Amino acid sequence: MKNTTRLLDIVNRSLSGPLVEEDAFNRQVTQGIRRVVKEYQIQIHSEHIINQDDKLADRTWQAAIDFLATCGVYNQSTGRVILHSQKEILGALSSAPDQVWLGSGTDAVLERCRTVEDALVPLNMGSPIGMAIPEELFIPIMQSYIQEPLVDVACPGSLMTVQGQEIRVGSPLEILAAWEEVDLMRIALVRAGRPGMAWTGLVLSMSDAGQLSAVNPLGLKSSDMHTFGIISEQKANFEILNKLTQSIRMGGIVDPYANPIYGGFGGGIEGQAVLITAAMIALSVVFMATCCGSSPTHPFHFNDTGKEVMQATSLAFQALARNSHLLTNLTITPVGGPGTKTLLYETAAFGIMSTVSGISRILGPRAATGAFPAHCSGLEARFSGKILHAASKLDRMRAEELVQRAYACYEGQLDKKPHGLPFQEVYDLNTIQPLSEWQRLYDETIEEMIGWGLPID
Repeated sequence: MKNTTRLLDIVNRSLSGPLVEEDAFNRQVTQGIRRVVKEYQIQIHSEHIINQDDKLADRTWQAAIDFLATCGVYNQSTGRVILHSQKEILGALSSAPDQVWLGSGTDAVLERCRTVEDALVPLNMGSPIGMAIPEELFIPIMQSYIQEPLVDVACPGSLMTVQGQEIRVGSPLEILAAWEEVDLMRIALVRAGRPGMAWTGLVLSMSDAGQLSAVNPLGLKSSDMHTFGIISEQKANFEILNKLTQSIRMGGIVDPYANPIYGGFGGGIEGQAVLITAAMIALSVVFMATCCGSSPTHPFHFNDTGKEVMQATSLAFQALARNSHLLTNLTITPVGGPGTKTLLYETAAFGIMSTVSGISRILGPRAATGAFPAHCSGLEARFSGKILHAASKLDRMRAEELVQRAYACYEGQLDKKPHGLPFQEVYDLNTIQPLSEWQRLYDETIEEMIGWGLPID
């Protein structure tokens, strides 16, 4: 409850800040991004996917602080802007946590902040991250992630139904589904032999109703991660702040995310980099995040593994890693699905880029952009773990060579979206192990990347 005073301050700023029409705020975001991109001379080196320019990263940080202090965060419930001065922003960032224990007992893991080219391995959160999952497949799918030794923490998919009924947002069915998510996750954790592993929830609760009911000592615990998303771009409402309030009162791990949309209010690569950086700072300052997460989104492919999005993401997270001690995480959202090498190549490129850029935790992969029910499996999370461990041994120039090589293997597939196969066609439902063809593709890709010089153990 240590953040109760800060929470009341945010509520008061929501009630007393400048009154602005939402369309006008949107224009302020666009104009503000354009201004700071020009003023701070944010211009990426287009030949690189991974940023190699420390001074550019530092200017991106300065631009993001300036932008956030000028534009703030919009509260849709009050029509007012939550504003902080640059001094207040920097003061709040100085008190942000630089490490946190996730989970309990022997399954607990320590998440720590990382710097650019840090040898510390990021945490691996194995997860389909909100993908629609039939009730009958929820436990085997989540078990397939949790049982992987290289998976440190987990995040569930979203139940498609509860007791066979379609879930309606804000209804009693959402509350029942939230509790069902808790109950099924507990079973999966026990079956995988890791009952104390931390997990993040409640992924399916779009309104505050489900989260307020199931985030408590009998449901999602204080040692788990309490997640919620803010609205693109730089917006919130009282439902979101209600979720935050419940987590703070529990003393929980606040784990929100912001997903700026490429080509939207932030414009191109440079503007997107500033907007991502500002959004992560806002998660810490306004939403009191323990951990700050993002999955920047392409407007047409709905992934984050394309060149332009990775360029912006690398620059943004290097800006954060060089100028703060924030705990930051990224979600891998490929277009490829289980049973395709495209998924593995995308996971390799994004994982290497993220690791050398200083993130503290990586989520996913959310295969097939999360758009196809049950198109996910624990094997790609195992692959991600291998990549993160190998990438922690690289510098940015070597990482750039490997990312470019992986990107060349899937660039032509981005618009084709090879969504692959559902879980039950790539895993044995009795043994919860990958079927031979999916295992073969995994093994081949590992050997291929070792041949490239990626130091996979």
